[in-house]
Amino acid sequence: MLKIKMDKIKYVVDNSKYVSLNIDKVDNVIDAINDFNYKHWSKNINLDLTEEKWILLAFIIESMNFCFWQKPKWKIIYKKEIMSGSNALFYSVIRAIETKLISLDIEYLHNLNKETFLKIFVAVEGNISLIDYRYENFKEVIDVFYNNKNIYKELYSIKSDIELLKFIVKTFKSFNDKSIYNNKVIYFNKRATLLVNDLFHLSKTISSNINNVNNLSGCADYGLPRTFRDYEILNYSSSLKKLIDNEKEISHNSKMEIEIRANTLYAIELIKEKLNKKGLLINSVELDNLIWLLYKSNKGKKSIPHHTTTIYY
Repeated sequence: MLKIKMDKIKYVVDNSKYVSLNIDKVDNVIDAINDFNYKHWSKNINLDLTEEKWILLAFIIESMNFCFWQKPKWKIIYKKEIMSGSNALFYSVIRAIETKLISLDIEYLHNLNKETFLKIFVAVEGNISLIDYRYENFKEVIDVFYNNKNIYKELYSIKSDIELLKFIVKTFKSFNDKSIYNNKVIYFNKRATLLVNDLFHLSKTISSNINNVNNLSGCADYGLPRTFRDYEILNYSSSLKKLIDNEKEISHNSKMEIEIRANTLYAIELIKEKLNKKGLLINSVELDNLIWLLYKSNKGKKSIPHHTTTIYY
């Protein structure tokens, strides 16, 4: 079990009133995952970028990588393929770079107006939600990189995944994802976790310095608890079940939301421990990705996801 932040996550699990864990059912997910070969999203992309531009691209993408459940679903076309959700976000930015709608020159991005920014997300169906927040987060990232000439030097000086995570949430407020539960601060940092993993895979310097991302937790989003409900790992109280099944939005930072996120993270650790005991060595971020893919497949679409409008996941 991860020591970092799991003590507080376990506190939420132990005190949850709306969510409970059915530990006996974790094998249900293990049996459903057939492919344990993790592949980072960048492996499908053929952009000719310098190391620094790959880093900047990761920051840009993860700054906007949140909340895609609204209806009608936002969809784009990339190379004749229809995409939605986070894939649509990733490939919208990549498409914009490939077509030279935008460049990754920091001076150019610093002066990028909102009109051009909106063109990045042109859709074949629906509209990307919370666009003002995505633009605000994008601008924060660009402003930090533009104003801090030592940003790459600082990133390259970091020696562990946890140190890198802390640097991100301290330097970029939009990545600082935490909640208060019974007067205790609970750190989730979902997008910052994704970003650390991105930087590990995209930057040879950072990868060499931090060695691994094995100290990170999984990601508390809205896809995984949906899958965990399908496989009976997560159980909801009658009041929470009624809200979710009727697609009623749950307030960000409410006890219900915090309990869903905390129990999700703890379930990932339980599954990982079982896999490791079977000799299948996988870290929490990789396992999170495999469970997320299960959610995206036709095996994990029975339950309705819980709906929280937030920039944090």
